[in-house]
Amino acid sequence: MRAARWLTHTALLLALLLPAAGDVFASLLEDGHTRPPPTQAARFDAVFQNVVGPGSMDAPEDVYVGWLEQLRTLLPPGDAAREVQFRSVYCTSPRWKDPQQGLTYSQDAFRRALAAGDVGSQGRALFCQVGFVQELEGTRKAITVADRMVALLEHSTERQLLGEALMLRGSLLSDIGEQARALMDFQRARAAFRDAGIPHEIDFLQMKIATAYRRMGDYAQAERYFTQSVQRLQAQGKDPDRLLSDLIQLGYLYEESGDLPKARDAFSRALAVAEQRKDRMSIASARLGLASALIAQGEFEAALTALAQASAGFEAEKVDGNDGLLLLTTGQALAGKGEHRAALEHFRRALGPIEKDGNLRYLALLYQARAASEEALGQLRAALDDYKHYAHLQAELQSKMRLEQGRLLQYEYEIRRRDFENRRLQTEARAQQQQLAALERERHWQLLALLLGGILAVLLAWLAWLQWRRSRRMRTLAMTDPLTGASSRRAIEKYAKAALEAMRKQGRPLSLLILDLDHFKQVNDRYGHLAGDAVLQTVVRAWQDQLRDRDALGRLGGEEFAVVCAGATLEQAQAIARRLLVATRDIRLPEIDPALRITTSIGIAQAHPEDTLDTLLARADAALYRAKQNGRDRAEE
Repeated sequence: MRAARWLTHTALLLALLLPAAGDVFASLLEDGHTRPPPTQAARFDAVFQNVVGPGSMDAPEDVYVGWLEQLRTLLPPGDAAREVQFRSVYCTSPRWKDPQQGLTYSQDAFRRALAAGDVGSQGRALFCQVGFVQELEGTRKAITVADRMVALLEHSTERQLLGEALMLRGSLLSDIGEQARALMDFQRARAAFRDAGIPHEIDFLQMKIATAYRRMGDYAQAERYFTQSVQRLQAQGKDPDRLLSDLIQLGYLYEESGDLPKARDAFSRALAVAEQRKDRMSIASARLGLASALIAQGEFEAALTALAQASAGFEAEKVDGNDGLLLLTTGQALAGKGEHRAALEHFRRALGPIEKDGNLRYLALLYQARAASEEALGQLRAALDDYKHYAHLQAELQSKMRLEQGRLLQYEYEIRRRDFENRRLQTEARAQQQQLAALERERHWQLLALLLGGILAVLLAWLAWLQWRRSRRMRTLAMTDPLTGASSRRAIEKYAKAALEAMRKQGRPLSLLILDLDHFKQVNDRYGHLAGDAVLQTVVRAWQDQLRDRDALGRLGGEEFAVVCAGATLEQAQAIARRLLVATRDIRLPEIDPALRITTSIGIAQAHPEDTLDTLLARADAALYRAKQNGRDRAEE
């Protein structure tokens, strides 16, 4: 070792003193006996790539935790950039038993990454925050953090991390019943993983897709995904954590579809895997699922035993995320034994955690079970109220399930349509490239070149004609809003300017209405953008039925529209506005939500001879603002 070190130092000295010594030094370093060992920073970087690279997607939990601990010991002292990277992933360590401490640590990690301009570390810190926020504030709050993460990464080069963010947000959306949006996130995650160079399917993502299908009521599709995943994992024999998750989900699937023997078998297999691994958290989760299957088969004592063991396991791991389901299931078992007063106490304690989590299915089960116990105790009024709650939630769940299935079909249709259009354009592009290549090969032949020149002239004339026709079509499209069929902003402004000019020359009155749908953002946020588009289309049709032949309706942008009322006095414009207000209130959209009501606010401005389009629009905008300030669903001048 001393001789090798001396040889290296000598080569370095030669490199400084002699111009040709660089080649000697390089050849010496290529000798295996003189190559220096990797630095601590290089070893840190290698382990960090394991943690954030494709291998982390399928790594068992114990291997991943081992990588995190290696990073902690390899972090070079005083290396600020690597400390930012370390903190952004160490927040996923299982050492954070207290979610508030974990959230504080991950928030600090995000601030450091933001100051360093490290987008990847910002995304990973937000990933941690999602989990801690979910534990502390519930799933819906966690989705807002996941939205931030997706928005941050959407246009970055961090494609794998974007895939993980989409997969995480899809999981949360699935938990609150937004299965169609969840499946779209899962499909986008799959595409992001492929962009990142990950050629194989991610097992965890496949499990999440299957879970979404289960929750949407497509049990056959979900069972296909789960059973394929279980078979693959058993054959590989290297990832018991995911095998355990798949078996538990498979158990819930069979329970929901009414196949109780299969449900019990799946939970029992999951428990066997968990006990073999000696993982208390996994054992508790499997026992909780098994207890549910035992209750369904009338084995209440065995269910209570399993639930007590599950509760002890969760308590030992200091995990309270399952408290609501644990209390509900225990209450069901007690009710099955006839101990209805004890059952009602468990149901009372379960209500808060289940409502906080936002799982409507568990909430419906709670009301159903509580109503049955209240009825058994003669509390008939309370039982009737709870049965009503249960019936309402069941109807809402069924309606939401049908809505999610319909949305999924719409999303899939749009994706297939875009894919078909992309393939068509690619085919046309390849055909054009082949034509150009053929022309290039033949250009050296003079006679053929002359002939091809004639053909090319004809082709160019044909293309020019096509371009002219396409330009006409594009001009037509430019004057029409493609979503609603109303005039585009450009077209309505052009019409308004012509109407102003006619007013000055002919002395005819002119009025302008600006309409803005009230609380439209809430429609998009609650029902999705496809539902928002349907609302806009329906509203435009209703308005057009109320306008005169010479009135022009155009979309200014978003949910804002304008109506140019040529020849209309202020009183006539007010009458038109009243008709539009009534027509908007009368709109019903049962396919979206029977309870959905749409209103609009309208600003009216009478044109003056000295007006320009800008001044007329400004007065109408000011009137619209007053309508909004005065309570919406009204018209102001």
